[in-house]
Amino acid sequence: MIRLFLTITFCFFSLISIANDDPSFTQIVNEMKAVKGNFSQQVIDRKGNLVQKISGDFLFKKPNFFKWNYINPIQSQIISDGELLYLYDPDLKQVVISPLKKLGGISPAMLLVSSSASKYFIINSVEQTGYKNTFEAIPKNLQEASFSKVLIHFNRGLLSEMHIIDNFDH
Repeated sequence: MIRLFLTITFCFFSLISIANDDPSFTQIVNEMKAVKGNFSQQVIDRKGNLVQKISGDFLFKKPNFFKWNYINPIQSQIISDGELLYLYDPDLKQVVISPLKKLGGISPAMLLVSSSASKYFIINSVEQTGYKNTFEAIPKNLQEASFSKVLIHFNRGLLSEMHIIDNFDH
């Protein structure tokens, strides 16, 4: 079993003031207007060995805009302008363009920028300790999603980590 761990660091522009000690996922995400930061993505095998490490930066802005930029060791970009999704591969000098609606809102990024996440996901609170909140998001239609679950971690209302488990339990 290989697991994909996506660690989000240096989140900016996501300044949230949550007064409630037990905020809901919807409350936290509704307060977020934009998030910018760096990420490191690790693929771990079932023995806990590091298989692959990728890093880059990202920007999420409501509604439905995001830019996911893979920098090291490969370069590629995933961009949404709210209507279309662009997958750019500079090595192949190729851009694949798809209507965003075709995805049906089922992507980890859409959890953060869409106002209708609960339409596509079952969202459960997993852990609430102090200012740390962890939520589990499971796609309602697993056949249309490329993943089976996302664990989303917030610290003081700021996105800190996302763990994405694909349909093959990787």
